[in-house]
Amino acid sequence: MIALTILVVSHDSRADLARLLPTIPAGDHEVLVVDNHGADGVAAWLAADHPGVRLVAAGANLGYAAGNNLGLRHARGERVLVLNPDTELRPGALEALHAALDDSPGALVTPKILDSAGRVYACGLELHYTGVASRLGVGVDPAGYSGTFPVPLPSGTAFMAARATLEGLGGFDEWYFMYLEDVDLAVRARHAGHPILCAADAVVVHHSDPAITPFKLHWLERNRVPMVRKLTTPATYRRLRPGLVLTGLATWAFALLRGPRFVAARARAGASRWRDRRRPAAMRPVPDDWLATTVTPLPFPQLVAGARLARLLDAVTRPLYSLLRPRSS
Repeated sequence: MIALTILVVSHDSRADLARLLPTIPAGDHEVLVVDNHGADGVAAWLAADHPGVRLVAAGANLGYAAGNNLGLRHARGERVLVLNPDTELRPGALEALHAALDDSPGALVTPKILDSAGRVYACGLELHYTGVASRLGVGVDPAGYSGTFPVPLPSGTAFMAARATLEGLGGFDEWYFMYLEDVDLAVRARHAGHPILCAADAVVVHHSDPAITPFKLHWLERNRVPMVRKLTTPATYRRLRPGLVLTGLATWAFALLRGPRFVAARARAGASRWRDRRRPAAMRPVPDDWLATTVTPLPFPQLVAGARLARLLDAVTRPLYSLLRPRSS
């Protein structure tokens, strides 16, 4: 068995892969690309220009969660690096991730992720109790993060784990299709006893615009409340409802301010949630004090333009969320 599978799900990602693949150094690893039925000819291009890359053809656009699960079933590495195609590896990234896993073999390890301008994109994630995930370290000097340290959640952009760990967790929940599937997996991992770490000496560049688009709003809002309901007991979910209603109103306000395409996306998300309202809950929900007592503020600086507006929204909503936050029983 080889040491590592670098798993990349592609959907019309040929241009991104052309930038990523040259940054992957030679070593005891395989690169496995799942083609989620894109139309960019990635299979023929890989065969001609990158014959060492293994390709798995999905045959349809399965979504990010199911695409990764398909890749996991074909992976031959003892460890797996789940990696977005629109990334680049900086020198030494694989070694630093491996070193963190050597010290904590059951962990999920995320690197320090930078944006295209060299600023911190994320050093892991944190989670608001209504299911809104935010990126840690945004705007902080990259030099301020070094070594390996615990974080609440890894970023789905890039994280490494033992293949046995991911298989033991059942992989990603394919219902999500895309967005928040990484949060779901990580919350389940935390409460199965797996440490969540950031190896900040491992650096990955993410060429992505973090702005909320109508497409992204639809999937985030379609998935957010069902994720909370899945990962909590029925009693906890009932106690969380007031805060969930407040966040729902906030997302409607965001959509209304952004225009008709956002309103339509938010409406489609609500309709999808209603159709899936009887989706089975988790067989092993997380303890009641996880989402129910999280005090992370909503990430307004990552959602709205202008620091002054972000501070105003935080000042208005933080006391409300504190009031509505259910306490541990």
